[in-house]
Amino acid sequence: MWLYLKTGFYSVVKKSPCKDNELLVRARSRLDLDQLQEILKTKYKFKGEVLDTPEAEYAYNMIVPRDTFASFMSSAVNDLVHDDFRYSKSWEAMYGWQKDLKTG
Repeated sequence: MWLYLKTGFYSVVKKSPCKDNELLVRARSRLDLDQLQEILKTKYKFKGEVLDTPEAEYAYNMIVPRDTFASFMSSAVNDLVHDDFRYSKSWEAMYGWQKDLKTG
């Protein structure tokens, strides 16, 4: 699943090397995962390690317990205050894609 949050852009998957109760949170920006790491440490006492994976599709990874990430996501939904995300780079890219679908 892709997540666009105010803390960053993340790809969350269930794949190796994760155990059954873990998720792999991936990011293209180290800053994005560093921000998530700090939130998880502060709010959930999770001391996850950001892994540098420059040869992988996403350059940075962190293995997070599924229940910790679910709590983080619940909090992100409950803290949502944005009424619009227009004109960010991701919004513009997806809007362009949508327009191409309508005309294609």
